[in-house]
Order: sequence, then structure tokens, then C-alpha cells
Amino acid sequence: MDMTERRVKSNGIELWTESFGDPGAPPILLVMGASAQAHGWPEAFIDLLVAGGRYVIRYDHRDTGQSTCFDFQKNPYTLDDLAADALGVLDAYGIARAHLVGASLGGMICQLLSILHPERVLTLTSMVSTPLRTDSNETFLQALLGQPYTGTLPPPAPRAVEMYRAVAASPPSNRQEAIEVQMTILRALAGRAAPFDEQEIRSRVERMFDRARDYSASMNHGLVPSPTREQAEALKRLRVPSLVIHGEDDPIFPPGHGVAQAEIIPGAKLLMIEGMGHEIPRQQYGTLVQAILSHTGSIATR
Repeated sequence: MDMTERRVKSNGIELWTESFGDPGAPPILLVMGASAQAHGWPEAFIDLLVAGGRYVIRYDHRDTGQSTCFDFQKNPYTLDDLAADALGVLDAYGIARAHLVGASLGGMICQLLSILHPERVLTLTSMVSTPLRTDSNETFLQALLGQPYTGTLPPPAPRAVEMYRAVAASPPSNRQEAIEVQMTILRALAGRAAPFDEQEIRSRVERMFDRARDYSASMNHGLVPSPTREQAEALKRLRVPSLVIHGEDDPIFPPGHGVAQAEIIPGAKLLMIEGMGHEIPRQQYGTLVQAILSHTGSIATR
């Protein structure tokens, strides 16, 4: 498979990107979740998208991987900035319109980009995410820290809360500890229907740690403010063809979050996958890719 690394200027910063497949094919921009690098999108998953006739781009968010890192206290940023970063990647590649596929926070970024620049979006696919809402970050952090939950959608599952509280109580101090913490997090986020692929996932985690400019900077994503009320309301008027993919065993955003997205976004389709957690599991690559290819196949112009 053809793959090309490229550093691009976007929104005044440098972002590391990588493209796969034929640039003349319908483009898909993959947008990862909070604190996650481009490599959170497994290459075997991307291979299937490329085999399905798509041109795929993934990139490191600011504060992750090889992209620009910040001191958040001196240079705070918002979800709007993260959406502008994604738009800048499309600009750098000369792509006028693309299919957006976002996971977790990436799903929220893709929702916002679809609201702000619908003319640049062919379709939206939001995976294991939650709808834009004004209480998203605050209530999430409250729940994970064991504080009273005041959100309107289901709180994180107990196994996620227990895991995050344990991690917060004993932060890592070296490479090995950081890798073990990340493995602990990913085990807790995995669904219960399929075995956790320890070897493959550990290899990916080690690779991401070693390629990061500043691994600790990725925690800045937890400081990003929630969307505004206007943005949350605008989601109800979105006219981009939308697909919501969610796991029935997602411990971060339980199924109600996926259902809410599909109810709020006009005409959105919902695919709920039995046993899938807050993850992109190898056992579900075929199902996930087929759903994305089917959704993007109806509008396949660049």
C-alpha cells in the first residue's frame, strides 16, 4: 500500500500527517480522539478502507505525536482550534471536500467542522463519541474523579471511573510506567465481546510513546473547554449525511450517547455494535469499514 508522511502548516502550527492510497480516489480524513496520535487508527483498518477505493489521511493532533506541542496555560486553545487544524490538513492536501471519520473527541471535532464548514464535508461518520453539548468536558471529569454527576447523558461506567481514579492517584514517572498506564487504560476501555490483543496493542503504545515530541502534552486535551450553546444547538440543524457508530459496551460514552447523536443530527443513521467498547477492535474492522464504505459510497466525489 502506498503511504506518504508529510508535515503541513495548519492553523499557524505544524501537524504531522500521513496519506494512504490513490490521491484521485474519494478522500477520507481520519480524526482521532483526545490525547491520541494518528497511529490510534490501525494500519490494517486503513488498508481495508484503501482496498475499498478510498484515499485516506490521518494526522497527529496538536500536542500529540510529531505535531506542535503547547504550554496550555500560556497558549490555551478550544475545540474550534482543533476543528481548524483538521480543516488546515484538507487545505494542505488541496482537498475541497472530504468524508470525515472521527473517533471519540475526533467525532466531536468532525461534528463541529461539519457545522462550521458544511461546504467542505461530503459525509460525517462519528464513532464512539457524544453529541456536541455544553457540559461534555466538565461532567465527564466530574464523573471520572468520583464527584457527583450532573450530566444529562449516561455517566461513564464504573470500570472506567475506577481505572481513571487509580491512574490519577499514581501518575507515571518513566517510559515503562507510562506504557503500563496506557495499557491499563486501553484494557478498561475495551469491550468484553472480544479478547484484548495484548501484543499488538502494546506494540502500538510503545511506538506512540517513542515517537512523541512531548508525551505529557497530550494531557492538554482534557483542558479543552466544552462546545458553546450555539454550537450544540447548531447540531440540530446539520444537513451533512451522517452515520453514528457506537459500541454497546462503551464504558466512556455508554450507548445513550450514540443514540443521542443519531436523534439530534437530522437524518443520521445509527449502527450499534454488540460487545464493542471505546475502541476500534480488530474483530470489528470488517463491520466498521463496510459501514463507512457504504456511507461514503453514496457521495464519492472529490
